[in-house]
Amino acid sequence: MLIATDLDGTLLTPGGTISPRTREAIRAAQKVGVPVVPVTARQIYGIEKWRDDLGRWALCSNGAICWDLPARTVLFRQLMPSAVANEFAHRLLAAAPGTRFLTIKDDGFTFASQRGYAELTTFADHSREPSEMPALDLDEVLDGDCLKMVARHPNLPIAELIARAESVGMADEVHVTTSGKSMLEISAKGVTKDSGLSMLCDHLGIEQRDTVAFGDGANDVEMLAWAGDSYAMANAVPLAVAVARHRAPSNAEDGVARVVEELLLARGI
Repeated sequence: MLIATDLDGTLLTPGGTISPRTREAIRAAQKVGVPVVPVTARQIYGIEKWRDDLGRWALCSNGAICWDLPARTVLFRQLMPSAVANEFAHRLLAAAPGTRFLTIKDDGFTFASQRGYAELTTFADHSREPSEMPALDLDEVLDGDCLKMVARHPNLPIAELIARAESVGMADEVHVTTSGKSMLEISAKGVTKDSGLSMLCDHLGIEQRDTVAFGDGANDVEMLAWAGDSYAMANAVPLAVAVARHRAPSNAEDGVARVVEELLLARGI
């Protein structure tokens, strides 16, 4: 068995911490050989403080990159070609003038933000101080392949920005999602949490049917649908609830830990 879990809104408490009960459940699972893999929109530096609480593997940037945490090396990365990012950005800009963009490069360590982007964000969005983000021309933002691209608008509600992104006619080249914040997260077509999880399972020799996934957001939908078994948190968005096989208590109630405890008990481990 392999347990794959989103972080924000799922494994982490509403205050953004790992509770003692959740920490113990992770340790109990890994002690009996059950990997617990965080699958998150965050980048590697955004999970560093929990390195000792997590297992060996972490899927970051919505599954676009897989880290071996103890070794601090990359197992695989799934990049969006710069030509695709460039075309999508200019089409979205035509559909939603005023949109600002950011690309995440160099395995998640480089944030190339467009001039005006930082003013629309907060530390919680990227675990990075807006005042420390660069103010680049759009052509600099779009120069080079990236793990993912982020788009946000100063005035449009996120639902409207999603609608305009869907109208640009590039569904066969990009995947657009959200993670509970007022921004779009754009990856290459087919690069989602489930694609990264599938690649990691292939590497570990774990069958799809032996995976259990937890999530709460729109960016968890593909993973919840792909996993052999899945749980949407009590605080999950309707899209996640619709595809998950089960519900788990909320992240404020140690929902992941409670289910993991039950799973280990049911398997006699």
